[in-house]
Amino acid sequence: MGSLKKWLRGLPERHGRKTLVLLAAILLLGFGLRAYRVVEPLPKPGDDAHAYYALSKSLYTEGSFGGPTFKDPSDWSPGAPLLYAASFYATAGAREGTARIVELLLGLATIVVAYLLGRRIACRPAGLLAAFAVAVYPPFIHSVGALYSEPPAMFTLPAAVLAFLWATDLNRPDPAAPRAGGTREGGVRPSEAANTPLPRDRTRALRWLAPGFLFGLTAMFRPEYLLVGAAFALLALIRVGHARGWKPGLAATALLVAAMLLPIVPWAIRNQVVLHRTVPISTGGGKALYVGTFLPADGEYQRVKAILAKRYLHREYDPHSQALEEVNPVPLFNRVAHRYPGLPRDSALGKIGKQNFSRYFGENPIEYMAMTARKTWRMWSAGIGEAMESTVGRVIQTLIVALAIAGLAGLAWRRWWWETIAMATPIAVVTAVGAISLAAPRRNEVLMTLIFPLAAAALSRGTAALLSKR
Repeated sequence: MGSLKKWLRGLPERHGRKTLVLLAAILLLGFGLRAYRVVEPLPKPGDDAHAYYALSKSLYTEGSFGGPTFKDPSDWSPGAPLLYAASFYATAGAREGTARIVELLLGLATIVVAYLLGRRIACRPAGLLAAFAVAVYPPFIHSVGALYSEPPAMFTLPAAVLAFLWATDLNRPDPAAPRAGGTREGGVRPSEAANTPLPRDRTRALRWLAPGFLFGLTAMFRPEYLLVGAAFALLALIRVGHARGWKPGLAATALLVAAMLLPIVPWAIRNQVVLHRTVPISTGGGKALYVGTFLPADGEYQRVKAILAKRYLHREYDPHSQALEEVNPVPLFNRVAHRYPGLPRDSALGKIGKQNFSRYFGENPIEYMAMTARKTWRMWSAGIGEAMESTVGRVIQTLIVALAIAGLAGLAWRRWWWETIAMATPIAVVTAVGAISLAAPRRNEVLMTLIFPLAAAALSRGTAALLSKR
C-alpha cells in the first residue's frame, strides 16, 4: 500500500500536472461518448454481435460454449465470450448492457494506454493527441453499441507493445522523463544509459512475462494475433541475444512464450477434447480463406454472401442491403462446405479456399494481385460505422494512416529501431493476413490503437519542427 501511494504521489512529477488534467478531461469525454452507446446500442448490430452474445449467454446459463443448438461455435474466438460471461457471473444476469459496460471500461483503459504509448515513442503532447483520437474515433464508439471481439483486443494489443518496449529497455531509465541537459524525449543518451544502475537479472528477465501474457490474451480475442505474438518472441530473442548473449536471449524468449501460452493452452486442450483435433483457438480461418480468395466477389464478404444467396436461395440481393444482412449466412457456407462431406466445415472451406487460389491465381495472376491490392486498400481506407464509411470519413481515415506511416518513418530516421519494429510488426503481420484471407475494415480496428500514437508522433514532430524554424 505504501508503494502504491508513493507511485501515485509521483505521477505529477513524471507526467506533469497539466498533462494529467488534460488526460482526465479526455477520459471524461471518452466516457461520455461511450456511455451514450451503452444506453443507446446499435439497432442492428450484425451477425457477429448476435453470435458473441449467444456464446456469452450460453456460457452463463448452460456452462457450455454455444450449447447444443449453436452451429459451429468454434468458428468464433473465445476470448470475448469468456470475458462477457464473466461479467454476467459478476452481476448475476446475462444482460447485453453489462457487456457493453465492460467495453466502455476497456475503452477508457485504451485511452490511457494510447497516451502512454504516444509518450513513449515521442512526447507528452503526442500521447495526449493519441489519447484524444482514441476517445473520439467513431468506430471505437460504434463498437461499444454491440458485442464484438475487438474492444478487448484494442486494449491488450497496445498494452502488449508498450510492455514489450518496457522489457527491451534493459538498462535504460524512463525514456520520457525530463532530464537536465536537454535529452530528447522518447530516448536517452548513451552516457546516461551507461551510468544507470542495472536491475537484477532475475527482475529484468521477469519483465518478459507481461508482454507475453498480453499477446496471449490478444490472440484469444483475435486469433490472427497469435502470429504477432510469435513474431515478438523472435524479436525478444534477437534483442536480448544481441545485447546480452544468446543464453539470456533464449531465457527471455522462453518466458515470453510461456506467458503467451498461459491463456491459450487450456482452451486448446478443451478444443482437443470437444473437437477431437488440434485447434489452438478457433476454426474460423477456413471461411475467411474461402471468402478472401473468391475472385468473382473480389474477396469481399458481403458480395460472397450475395452470390451464395443467388446460387442456393435463388434470390438476388444488393451486397450492401439490409435485406442481405438479415439472411443467415451459416446454411449458405454449409452448402459450400458440403462439397467435402467427410471434412469438418472449416477444413472443407479452407480446402476450397486453397483451390480458389490455385485456380484464380493460375488463370489470371495479374487480376488476382489487383484484387489483393483492392482488399488491402478497403481494409485501411475505411472504418466500421456510417461515419468512417462516408466519403469524408474515408478521406480522414486515409490521412490518419498516411500520418502513421510518416510517424514510422520518423522513428526510423531517428534510428529508434526497436520502437519502429515494435510498432510496425503487428501492422505488417495483420495486413498480410488480411491480404491473404479476409480484409474487411473491421480488421484494422485493433491496429488503429497503434496507428494513432504513430500519427500523433508525426504531428507533434512536424509541429515542433515548424515552430523551431519560426
